[in-house]
Amino acid sequence: MAETYDHRGTPVTHGRAHVNGIRMHYVTAGRGEPLLLLHGTPKNHFYWYKLIPLLTEHFTVVAPDLRGFGHTDKPPAEEGYDSLASAADVAELMDRLGHPSYHVHGEDRGAEYGYVLAATRPEQVRTLSFGEMLLSGGGFEEWTHFTPEHVSAQYRRQGVWLWHPPFFWLPHIPEMLITGHEQEFWEYWIKAETYNPYAISEEAVAEWIGCLKAPGGLRGCLESYRAGLKTGWPRACATSC
Repeated sequence: MAETYDHRGTPVTHGRAHVNGIRMHYVTAGRGEPLLLLHGTPKNHFYWYKLIPLLTEHFTVVAPDLRGFGHTDKPPAEEGYDSLASAADVAELMDRLGHPSYHVHGEDRGAEYGYVLAATRPEQVRTLSFGEMLLSGGGFEEWTHFTPEHVSAQYRRQGVWLWHPPFFWLPHIPEMLITGHEQEFWEYWIKAETYNPYAISEEAVAEWIGCLKAPGGLRGCLESYRAGLKTGWPRACATSC
């Protein structure tokens, strides 16, 4: 496991908590007001390893591996990978750690979970910040349409066609195609989504791919996408039905 350090160079504290029917792995470090960090796909808590040393002098940082990712449980799909389930996971984690209210920052998939956490438990979330997010049911689906405009968007203007959500949603097919090619697929995919591909360290890529190769790792990651319609349909229906 790749280690993360605080501003003093001390390793973070690892823990596991039983929350919402799963066992969740998390790290914590620092002092001050609690700050919950929620990673995106296909990552885990190590996504924050460069930021945690900058934060721990000012915040008590809590960075979990989300449901289906990293060293957290990857339950069967019917037990729930939608945003409400993941928001409940981290809310219970923070309660168990003794933080009745806290700041939240999320990235990618974690940003959606942070948004849902703030929307459903506003009394707990002091502030919310996020990056790289399109909400399910709030625009995310439009970017997955297979049209000439969307496909060429990544070449002609700022923007990108999100080809991967419908691919990840397919039952069995992504597992068949990715298994045995995890290094090639995920390293390409991760670095292709950054302006500076060298910003993603080889250590981080190795950590995430190692977790994806572990039992249930790939399935857990994909189930977070397969829950997208469950997450997005109520919101989309409320605005358009």
